[in-house]
Amino acid sequence: MDALMKTLDITPSLAGDLSVLLLFVGASIGLGFFLGRSRLILILMDIYIARALMTVLPASVFAFSPYGGVIVFFVLFIGLFFIDRRLFDLHLSNIGTDFFWRILVTGILVTGLLMSSTLYFLPKKLALDFLSLSVYGYFASATALTVWMILPLVGLLFINHRLK
Repeated sequence: MDALMKTLDITPSLAGDLSVLLLFVGASIGLGFFLGRSRLILILMDIYIARALMTVLPASVFAFSPYGGVIVFFVLFIGLFFIDRRLFDLHLSNIGTDFFWRILVTGILVTGLLMSSTLYFLPKKLALDFLSLSVYGYFASATALTVWMILPLVGLLFINHRLK
């Protein structure tokens, strides 16, 4: 069996990687249909604002725990989540034949950015306890962090352009 796995270049962490992929896609679809596209776009804005605030906060704010960065990020994110309807007046039409793919794409973008942001602030050693190095690289490498910050903006630009 080991020879077959080596021949097919299947790593021992393949099952874990596929589980993360299925969880990612399932969470994206669930978020998309549970929250709706307008709320997902507000959540995207909340994540961007929380990430921006994290860059200007002094390091002493995170010093209370080795996980201080991820805790503060989620406190900011959840705080913004509860007040964003008062901050942003966003009305988007969900009418059209391409409703499903817009929800799916927006859900994937939100889930990816949230996972990338979480892994960015989480200590790498802890993240690698439950993720493989390849999955960690898809969300938390230097390139992946940049891609997950830019991709939702490009995606929204394309989706909103199609609506006009």
